[in-house]
Amino acid sequence: MNVSEFATLFTIAFVFVITPGPGTLAVFAKSISQGFFPALYLSFGMVLGDLVYLSVVIFSLDFFAGLITYAMDYVRVIGGLYLVYLGIRTWNAHKVKLSERSSHKSNINELTTGFIISITNPKVMIFYIAILPIFIDLSRVDSFYAVQILLTVGLGLLLGVSAINASVAKIKILFAKPGTDHLINQLVAVVMILAGVLLGLS
Repeated sequence: MNVSEFATLFTIAFVFVITPGPGTLAVFAKSISQGFFPALYLSFGMVLGDLVYLSVVIFSLDFFAGLITYAMDYVRVIGGLYLVYLGIRTWNAHKVKLSERSSHKSNINELTTGFIISITNPKVMIFYIAILPIFIDLSRVDSFYAVQILLTVGLGLLLGVSAINASVAKIKILFAKPGTDHLINQLVAVVMILAGVLLGLS
């Protein structure tokens, strides 16, 4: 892979992942309620889900596209309901204290949640189906070049969601004043429910 191809794929992945959507909202909500590292593991899971879709596009598009397209409506609704469930559970959770380390699930569970959010969003695969062939002749991609594509896109996705995660630190300052801690769970819940609705209706 030459520098031009690397820069193109990296930029496409970076811009794609920071575009507002269910994944972006989920990272924002996780970061603002539980901090950088839980959101980082959530981001890792999301990137893995994206790379699964990308692998399908690269290696087995003809075989899997019809089957996956048929199941997309059901998968999307399931993913949307899952996010709404997380939002409702967050709304009913105890108040978040920004001065303390908020309790969160294990890192494996955060990773799994991120993977579910990504793998139940059919727009991920549709994006790669539409964009990747414009820049790459998939019929001529060997295994080594495919790995380069996956690593480049994965790097762009991870840096993009990490930028969102890191930017939340500044936003959290707005909620650090006394008497505003109780708003955090409600904000996070609304964001997660909105992400679920967007995913279910997409």
